[in-house]
Amino acid sequence: MANPGKRSTTRRDFFQNVSTGAAGIAFASVLARLNDPTMGFPQQQKLGSLNTLKNVKHDPYVIELKPWQSIHKSITAPMITALGPMDIPESHLSIGFAYMDKPETLGGPTHKHPHDQWIFLIGGNPKNFLDFDADCEMLLGKEIKKINYPCYFFIPKNTDHCPLEIKRVGKPLVFIDARITEEASVRTGKK
Repeated sequence: MANPGKRSTTRRDFFQNVSTGAAGIAFASVLARLNDPTMGFPQQQKLGSLNTLKNVKHDPYVIELKPWQSIHKSITAPMITALGPMDIPESHLSIGFAYMDKPETLGGPTHKHPHDQWIFLIGGNPKNFLDFDADCEMLLGKEIKKINYPCYFFIPKNTDHCPLEIKRVGKPLVFIDARITEEASVRTGKK
């Protein structure tokens, strides 16, 4: 893990504003590892798929994140995901992190689901998450949203969305998928 004393003020300020707490710490850890080639995972190490991911419970409320390999061939860095109620029954938040340095289409065909979701796209530079150089677009509702800046998409439950197309990547970026359970999605949403 990165030395907290060496973090920049920008990073510290960012994490103080992150409402997901432990997920923010996990995010810092994965970024530190992904940007340091000496800390990366060896290519020969076989990572499991999300279907076989088993994070490790150290305490009722402390989960060690284990790496897994994306189904997308362009995402070669290990990914991490907090599995929400699969990790901790009372937890309603699932959140995953991927480091991307190539174009890719994510999220499958247009779909909707009975839970709220947030998709974050931020710069992959751990010293400046606003350093974003990519062209992306996603169907949200009935409109295709085009972005070339760090952002997040809020997807209310029962809203048509996807695919998310990362069309051009000038600098690596971080993709974060956060969702809450159907029970926690209190928004009325579209029917």
